[in-house]
Amino acid sequence: MCLPPRSRQYSRILELARQEAAVLGAPAVGTVHLLLGLVREERECGAGLLDGVDPDALRTLLPRTPTPPSAPPPLSVRAGVAVGAAQRRADRRGTPDLGVEDLLAAVLAAPDCAAVAALERLGVDVGDLWCRTVAEPDRRAAPVVRLRRRTGVSA
Repeated sequence: MCLPPRSRQYSRILELARQEAAVLGAPAVGTVHLLLGLVREERECGAGLLDGVDPDALRTLLPRTPTPPSAPPPLSVRAGVAVGAAQRRADRRGTPDLGVEDLLAAVLAAPDCAAVAALERLGVDVGDLWCRTVAEPDRRAAPVVRLRRRTGVSA
């Protein structure tokens, strides 16, 4: 299951996740491969939500199959659900593009998925990451309120 791409960034994350799954010999792209795609995309773009996650350390936690698949691996059911949730999240915000925050929030929303387990094994505070991830798009979308100074007001 792969939903239509919503942005170049989403397409790039999915491409990186497929590469990670293929190199590791996984039969499908799971949430942990999406996480690796997110980490790599953030490193390339200089974003900050996943700064403390080392992709090499993350890879050491994952099983490797000696023979990589011959075709690009499809999304697993759980990864497909995460992508769908990310798209709905972007839609609710009225944003046409699916971003890092949308996909990361959707992955973190499943506390029993492989990506969350891997982050916890790396010592990442998943609750804090969740809070920062959910707050990030809201901070950018929040209107700037400027207060006018009152002048000449007598008491």
